[in-house]
Amino acid sequence: MGGNMALTRTDEMELLTALHDGLHETPRWSSFLERLRRRTRADYASLIFSQGQAPIHRATQVHAGRDVRARAHELEELARLDPIPYERLRPGRVYAPEELIDPTDPRHDRFRREYLHRIGIGHGRFMRVTEPGGTSAWAVLLRDKENFTASDGAVLAALQPHLSIALRNFAVLERERLRAHVSEDVLRRAGLAWAVIGGDGAVQLSSSAAGPLLTATGARISAGSVEAERRLARIAELFTAQPDAPPQIAPLDDEEDGALIALPIAEKPLTAPAMPAYAAVARLPRALDNRHARLLAARHGLSASEAGLALALARGRSIAEAAATLRLSLETARNYSKKIYAKTGTRGQADLVRVVLDSVTLLA
Repeated sequence: MGGNMALTRTDEMELLTALHDGLHETPRWSSFLERLRRRTRADYASLIFSQGQAPIHRATQVHAGRDVRARAHELEELARLDPIPYERLRPGRVYAPEELIDPTDPRHDRFRREYLHRIGIGHGRFMRVTEPGGTSAWAVLLRDKENFTASDGAVLAALQPHLSIALRNFAVLERERLRAHVSEDVLRRAGLAWAVIGGDGAVQLSSSAAGPLLTATGARISAGSVEAERRLARIAELFTAQPDAPPQIAPLDDEEDGALIALPIAEKPLTAPAMPAYAAVARLPRALDNRHARLLAARHGLSASEAGLALALARGRSIAEAAATLRLSLETARNYSKKIYAKTGTRGQADLVRVVLDSVTLLA
């Protein structure tokens, strides 16, 4: 099914503006879907996004109207009978379920009678939308009673190029969101926090782990002394005047590590209310626990007790102090330490500290 009818001026104002703005809504595209649902007199309008091999009744959806998928979980066995090859549908073509459900096929007929009818689906129109990165989405309109008209299908078909652009933007945003989340998590596990500082010394953007260390957006870093505050101000002035200046060190008197590093920002935004001057990076306090001990044991073939002792020694404790903390006799701790040095290929505690602190096991 399909149609070449162009969107009316009212459709363009009502639907397209909401579609383009929908990426910034919560939930996303809620206004667009509600307007589309009203425009086509549907009981339900949705965008369903592919998620790898997940079946369509489990894939992410945003919808307006009655949530026809609300019972999909309790009707899982019937939902799995869905015979429609959603991933192979021709992009941009509007389909009706009866085109793809064969009433003479017992499985198809059972899906229609026992699933679709039970969740209140009598009629539908759906269209696959794709984007260059390989993501698919389906625009779906459903009704219980009266069938859709050719005009309803034509509206959906006319939206295809606009939906494709919206999907492409959404897919890029989701990939960048995943990249940012993984980067944030790895830096947090590595014990690092960062903030982007403007020429006025105010924090413009910061990592979620920065917390009070690098203060909230719009505030200035609390350096702990007048001289340290002046040093930060001079650094902001330096990077504002000389964006490619070499890294600088700034003391933070209130912090245990005592300093942050100021780095140049190579990639400046093309537009911003205020341009960034530099990136501030600081160490976060890190607690080494059983997660790290377990991975350290697996990495070097240590026993649980040996791994616990290795972490204690890596924290700078003496063998006697570590033995007391771990409730080991001094003799046992010394024997363990010899095994640890042998298994890790280290020549003593100083070398062990280097190996442990450089190990990826501490990123757990």
